[in-house]
Amino acid sequence: MRQSRAGALAKAALLSTALVGCIKRAAPPGRDLVAGVDVVGGSAVDSSNVEERLATRPPPWPRSFEGLLYDYEVFDDTVLARDLERVERYYRRKGFYEAKVRAARILRVDERHVRVEIAVDEGPVVEVRRSDLSGLASLPHDVAARALAAITLDPGDRFDEDVFEANAKAIANVLGDAGYAFARVKHHAKVDLATHTADVSFEIVQGEVARYGRVRIVGLESIPEEKVRAVLGLEEGARYSRRDVLDAQDALQNLGVFSSVEVGQDKSNAETGEVPITVVLREASLRTLRVGGGARFDVLRLSNHFRVGWEHRNFAGGMRRFNVEARPGVTYFPTRIGRFDTPTRVLPENRLHSELRQPSFIEGRTTGFVAADYSIYPLLYPIPDNADPERERVIGYHEIKASTGLERAFFAHHLFVTPSYNWQANFPFTYQGGRPDGLDAVRVSFPELYAILDFRDDRIDPRKGFYLSNSFQVAGYVFGGTVSDLRLRPEFRGFLPLSKHVTLATRVTNGFLFPSDYGETLTSAQAQADPTNPSVVRDQHKLLFRAFYSGGPNSNRGYPYRGVGPHGPVGFLVPTGENCGGALDQLPDACIRPLGGLTLWEASMEVRFPIIGPLFGATFIDASDVTRRVGEIRFNVPHISPGLGLRYQTPVGPLRIDAGYRTPWLQQLGEEDLERREGDPGTVFGLPMAIHIALGEAF
Repeated sequence: MRQSRAGALAKAALLSTALVGCIKRAAPPGRDLVAGVDVVGGSAVDSSNVEERLATRPPPWPRSFEGLLYDYEVFDDTVLARDLERVERYYRRKGFYEAKVRAARILRVDERHVRVEIAVDEGPVVEVRRSDLSGLASLPHDVAARALAAITLDPGDRFDEDVFEANAKAIANVLGDAGYAFARVKHHAKVDLATHTADVSFEIVQGEVARYGRVRIVGLESIPEEKVRAVLGLEEGARYSRRDVLDAQDALQNLGVFSSVEVGQDKSNAETGEVPITVVLREASLRTLRVGGGARFDVLRLSNHFRVGWEHRNFAGGMRRFNVEARPGVTYFPTRIGRFDTPTRVLPENRLHSELRQPSFIEGRTTGFVAADYSIYPLLYPIPDNADPERERVIGYHEIKASTGLERAFFAHHLFVTPSYNWQANFPFTYQGGRPDGLDAVRVSFPELYAILDFRDDRIDPRKGFYLSNSFQVAGYVFGGTVSDLRLRPEFRGFLPLSKHVTLATRVTNGFLFPSDYGETLTSAQAQADPTNPSVVRDQHKLLFRAFYSGGPNSNRGYPYRGVGPHGPVGFLVPTGENCGGALDQLPDACIRPLGGLTLWEASMEVRFPIIGPLFGATFIDASDVTRRVGEIRFNVPHISPGLGLRYQTPVGPLRIDAGYRTPWLQQLGEEDLERREGDPGTVFGLPMAIHIALGEAF
């Protein structure tokens, strides 16, 4: 038996080797291959920026994948000679005018591979001695102040030609924003190699304040021109502003009805004082049919769904966007990660969404919207290892949502404000088990003010900047419904480039819920002693839709969905035939479920870095806590979870997998026993961790 297994393994190894050999391309005969490139000797300039400009490149992945995942990097003496010239020119642009490449050593690594080492002598650095700006006298004081602030090359700084040219462009932009469309910025630098100094000067030739000339729109076929003009917001005769032109272009692109938008400015006739504007548009396909599907397999469920949607971007004219989408699917209960039981029930589910959006509503830059949803879905939680799935009570919901509101962008599309009115109703039923008394429908009616301040450099893949948002809701009271509360959730995200390709991302979130007619069960003894009491069930049922929870793929990734925070018996989820009343430390695991909380804090820090091609990696640390009382913030219960992740870039965002580990001594800082009060979050492969697969970054 052992020999046959060994033989089978040997045959499998030979077969895999043969397959790789067939797929792998042969290396160019008689040519050396590049194993690595190092730029040494330079300390003031980032060597990685220099290496990126070289044509002689190292392989992006271990050499065992050469010819398999990527092409061979062939060494060429002629190419290297040109690279050495590029290195010298780059150092000189960075202020090292006497930089020399002292040597280029070719170090043999093996029979076919060489490592290239480029040694640089930077020489003395040229520093800025004087920095002058003339032509300010006739400018308004505030414009002159902004122009001065645009200069970042100060005396004592290293003279960097790229920064010098960027300063000149920044001054011109300030003038353009103030209406001086025909202004020019002359810039000159006098470098003295004897003293290793540079005198830089900027001269403003401003001209007169310009106005918009004729505004032409070309390329329209089905889209009405008057709606486009309203969104554009540029009127003939109005004062010119470079920022307003860029803002107008962004507004047209954000409509989603044009495949390309180009706003041209004719500045060839300065004597007229006018800047004619030509907007060239190309309409995208106005109707789109989307068909697809997907699957989900995690600690909560194994499911698959079908997706079909239709969108019209000029519905009934007027650039109205109407879309409708259905996502029918099934969940195979109780199969999931960690419990590979054969499904005993198939739980049907569906989501139907429709939305109508009207650009240029009330005024040119405001969009009005109306949306409606109908969903049917099961409420699922992790099942303890020793629990019987057949006794689990599986609650389902018919959910109806409706919302209407306005969207408006301000300050060059950095501030977004969305006031809306929302209505939601959830009608419970059971997929499995009986329906408990007190499990009534929950209706929530609330206006919401949602605001975003966005200064990220990219909304899909940000590398620097910040993002600040806040949701403020007032539910019930004069607005009706079965719950009354105030709910706030501010969030901050920051992004900082650590190097050219590595980004530090951070997130801090708070949540505060002020209920007026529910929430007592979070601290009452009755909920623990008699969780199936109808009054307890009603209160906990309201909390389900309004309370805060933490844990999951976009939260604390070391925990399963809703795994952080208060746990205990939830009356409408008590398993069939189970007695879940009494002291927590005496209850079976099947009784313990997330209760939610009134106060939330979450914090995350993540370093994102490239691996190869569209594959990226991440290391992260998440922390969070949820508490039962308003304003009770506990930093001594941080639930810290470090972890690792992979991201694969797709056209619709990164597909990611994250694995978070609950560091045992960093869940609570003290002697407090959280296990019974917060339940058992489960393990993966016997380790205190969670694995999440999702589309899009966690934040």
